[in-house]
Amino acid sequence: MRIKVLTLLVVLSMVFAIAACGQPAQQATTAAATTAAATEAATTAAATESATTEAATTTAAAAAATTAAAATTTAAAATTTAAAATAAAETQSDLPPYEITYYMYCTRSSDQVDTVEQAINDIIGPMFNATIDFIMITGADWDTKALVPLRAGEKIDIFWTPEWMHYMSNINNGSLMKLNDPSGPYGDLLHTYAPQTVIDLGSFIPANQVGGFNYAVPTNKELCVPGGLVFNLDYVEKYNIDIAAINDYGDLEPYFEMFKEENPGFFPLLATTGWSWKSPFIQGFMNNMSPISIRIGEPGARNGEPEFTWEAPELHEHIQWMDKWYKQGYINPDSQLKTYSTIDEMNAGQFLVTFDIVLKGGQVKSKELEGQSGNPDLRLIEIQTSASINVTTHAGGSMLGIPITSRDPARAMMYIDQMHQNEELLNVMAWGVAGTHYDLDGRGMVVPKPMNGWSDSHGGMWTLGNQFKQLLNANEDPEKYIQMMELTEEAWDHESLGFRFSQEGFESEYAAIYSISDSLEKGIVSGVNAAMLPDIIAQYKAAGVDKVLDAAKAAYAAWKAEVY
Repeated sequence: MRIKVLTLLVVLSMVFAIAACGQPAQQATTAAATTAAATEAATTAAATESATTEAATTTAAAAAATTAAAATTTAAAATTTAAAATAAAETQSDLPPYEITYYMYCTRSSDQVDTVEQAINDIIGPMFNATIDFIMITGADWDTKALVPLRAGEKIDIFWTPEWMHYMSNINNGSLMKLNDPSGPYGDLLHTYAPQTVIDLGSFIPANQVGGFNYAVPTNKELCVPGGLVFNLDYVEKYNIDIAAINDYGDLEPYFEMFKEENPGFFPLLATTGWSWKSPFIQGFMNNMSPISIRIGEPGARNGEPEFTWEAPELHEHIQWMDKWYKQGYINPDSQLKTYSTIDEMNAGQFLVTFDIVLKGGQVKSKELEGQSGNPDLRLIEIQTSASINVTTHAGGSMLGIPITSRDPARAMMYIDQMHQNEELLNVMAWGVAGTHYDLDGRGMVVPKPMNGWSDSHGGMWTLGNQFKQLLNANEDPEKYIQMMELTEEAWDHESLGFRFSQEGFESEYAAIYSISDSLEKGIVSGVNAAMLPDIIAQYKAAGVDKVLDAAKAAYAAWKAEVY
């Protein structure tokens, strides 16, 4: 029974979440609310069979089926969850003070951290006597400034750990706690302190389990994240570009030339390693093993096999074009640097098109990027170019784990739960402080203040709690969440959905291969160091990529035989 059921339940859970958006924020950490939510989890475990049957016919049953999907994964523990949640709620007001250290992904540094922290402390202090300490780190610095402290054993309570950024290695090296282990030292944190969040997440809970355990809590967001192109709408209109007619590399060249002649100090193409708009491979097939992937294929296909992507002719063609465009001055020479990000040029509107963004349906991503930019004049337009598919990496595209170094895992889980249940806290995290970082228009939609230092600096709405409960930007379509749901409904499950490769036994190969990717891949794929293509292939071979590939083929074949 497997992933098709999971995908349906993701869609249904989105419907349930959207319906809940207009309701007052749930205070799950109060005794009454926590008891009610936990009791519901226990009750729905017994009702799973009948709820699933009804799901196909009525909206009410759809919500019940979503609830049942989440409850089924822990049916054995559900009867004790209610009592544990009640006891937890009764003691939260008596807890000693505690500072929650949260390692948070951001796009750039913020000078508004203290202001936002104080607003959040005013919310969580009376609830469970805690304060928050955000450690904001960019993607470029994540390995050195986040992973190093994590693995060095520093005190960390909440840690951003998406599927595609060291999730499996963080599990394999013992850095993350099991969050739903009744026999663990802290018990079943997930169901004790976040029972309603488990219900709301539905199939995201089982989809992100490893060996039956959840090591992180996913963001409640879309499942399908296709590739495409994001254009600067000012230049699309100025050059009269039919973006729907952009089907190949050569279709972009005339517009690059126009842009460069008009803007000699800027670069028309923002691209580092992104090429999902033309790639035949799925995104993130193997966690932190970018040289190995599997082709997108066709709906219903079951004949895929892992490949070494650097020998694929499609990637070689892409690098040839990027090499040409770099030499023509269309690509920033800094694109090769690990510390370089395209975000500043995009936010300033100093570009024509970017390859580096993945989408969410409709014009959702473009509007999100506009809202986060801090630039009220930025106008973007996107077009999807790749298939709408559901893959493992996006089921866990943004997740929060609790490291083993946390000194109060219960308090950390309480906070994560509030990110999903407490709309006031969630929107402070998303938008900052009303009047300081944003205002509301007459429709109750957010008008961010230009360069406000918060919503234009953190990692994005998709990294925060329950996205379906976040206020919308005034420039966004009021039906944004419907568009996200429609994309998920349209998408088909890739044959690999649910597969995860264990790095155990290949730690040295993984370390060597990741080091090569980290130091060379960006420069080659961006075109800046395209001449090093033969070198990176040779280095990958020497590092043992073929050994890992053979193991991946065997593991994938065994997994398919079991699942299908």
